[in-house]
Amino acid sequence: MADFLWIYAPPVALMLLVGAVAHTLLLARPAYRGWWGEYKVNFMLKVCLSGEYRVFSNALYRGQTDDETTQIDHIVVSRYGLFVIETKCFRGRIVTDPNAPDTWLQRVGRRKYKVRNPLLQNYAHVKALHRVTGIHSQQIRSFVVMAGQAKFVYGMPEGVFSIWSVVRKIQAFRAPVFTAGHVSSITKALERCRVKGGYWAAKRHVELLKRKEARRKSAASSTPQEECQERSQQWPQ
Repeated sequence: MADFLWIYAPPVALMLLVGAVAHTLLLARPAYRGWWGEYKVNFMLKVCLSGEYRVFSNALYRGQTDDETTQIDHIVVSRYGLFVIETKCFRGRIVTDPNAPDTWLQRVGRRKYKVRNPLLQNYAHVKALHRVTGIHSQQIRSFVVMAGQAKFVYGMPEGVFSIWSVVRKIQAFRAPVFTAGHVSSITKALERCRVKGGYWAAKRHVELLKRKEARRKSAASSTPQEECQERSQQWPQ
């Protein structure tokens, strides 16, 4: 046994060290950081929630038109409710302004970024689930999970949770709102309507989002009045 450890322990330790360093470096990339955040949330949901809950992750569904798709990070189905979760893996500090609820300000060092309030982004996901399952939007609970290291200057807004907090929040709902048959029909609808295609479907979805964002920015920059209003927006220091 001692000979086995002497031979294999050093290379295994070296591989773990290399993996840890690579992981740390890759966290600087937004795409990897986003994937890592979603992975952590998915892992905690599947490990901590009992067999009463069914978890769908990275689910892609058709939008209001055939050329639109909606990607939902996590869906939790149970007798106690239907939960839709948007995961964000931000860094730095987040400033929320009650006078501008649609936008958050992210500060990373000296740099500042305006990001769309993910609670609003998740509203589109709620509407997509309504179309797929027939469940009224008011019966679908919307949560945002912060899976990164970002800190909120004025505290987390309502509906925003840490990974562990969102698990406890879901577990806190104990009054049944669906029958077992209803849960089964919801689950089947989510599986049946899910867009197939794996990597390529997800890639096309990202490309569509980029084109849509480019058109939005182009329209905004072509309207001087809107540009002036954006520049005059005051954020709390």
